[in-house]
Amino acid sequence: MSTKPQLGKNIFNDELQKGRLATESMRQALDRLIEEPGPQTRALLIAKAAVALSKLEAVINELDQIGRNAKKNETSTLKNE
Repeated sequence: MSTKPQLGKNIFNDELQKGRLATESMRQALDRLIEEPGPQTRALLIAKAAVALSKLEAVINELDQIGRNAKKNETSTLKNE
């Protein structure tokens, strides 16, 4: 039986790391976009930023779910006391 992700646990920390990496990837692509003159390179950098944004959205959704589970668990624990 698997345990639900909780705040401060490995899954939560892994998701935070994924979010940080996606943000850094997006930042680098956008920084390079300012300096790149070629249309093909610019298109590639825009695509990289879009992919990183998509990854960041997935991370936010996962962290939201972890937070909801933690809140639900906390509420049920308080009711049982």
